[in-house]
Amino acid sequence: MSIDQILNWLRDTTQIAFWMTGASLAVLSYRNAKVSIFQPAKNEVFKVQIAELQALLKELNWKSPVDAWEKAGLASSAQISLNRNFKNFAKDQHNAEITSGMDGELVSVGGIVSPNATGFRLIKGPADEACHSDTVDAHASSWSDYKWDIFDISDRFQQVNDQLESALNNPVIPSKVLTSIEDFHKELQKSAMRAAEDMEKAVREFPRHYPTRKSLDGADLTWAHNVREERGEKLFQALNDLKKSVRDYLQSDELLGRK
Repeated sequence: MSIDQILNWLRDTTQIAFWMTGASLAVLSYRNAKVSIFQPAKNEVFKVQIAELQALLKELNWKSPVDAWEKAGLASSAQISLNRNFKNFAKDQHNAEITSGMDGELVSVGGIVSPNATGFRLIKGPADEACHSDTVDAHASSWSDYKWDIFDISDRFQQVNDQLESALNNPVIPSKVLTSIEDFHKELQKSAMRAAEDMEKAVREFPRHYPTRKSLDGADLTWAHNVREERGEKLFQALNDLKKSVRDYLQSDELLGRK
């Protein structure tokens, strides 16, 4: 190989190395610039996400299934529904107006409709009887076959439900956590449905517990809680799953900026 050829080869090689080095430096500079420009915005998003998740978990800081049953508003909702049906039973069965010291506290703000609801049904009362007597067999039969159409919900239940729906529509909540929030929201609805079914079983016992007008005096519905199967266990498990999802996200490589 001649000296001229060697020199040309060295020149071409040097130029190729120069342009490759320049291209590499340009790519690295762009990547570094991109990180430096967008990292502050990314950090701000994380801060907002953490604040939103902390606010949600603070509201759902339940320690046990019993705590979940109470603080989710399931206990108050079930009590409202039970009291309403008991008043209807007393009026229909014994033509009696009754009141409770809890009436002012237990206020319905809405209701969940049974998927099997058939609309309004006539429950025969004293005025519908062709022959007035002391027997209550016809009425007892009607209430013993009671099926729930509406399950009242309390203000507390509505607050929890609204907060979950707000979280589900919050664009800053990470998708990794949204699924767990949605599952928890569904379990809240299922828990209310199970509580309504438990209420249905209790209402069917009214004729047996209160066969006469006199038996309404000083009536206490505490016994109705003994037929309850919904006690917040599944809701509490769904809450633990949600908390784990949040913990996993906060400890993720994506959040910590690891590669």
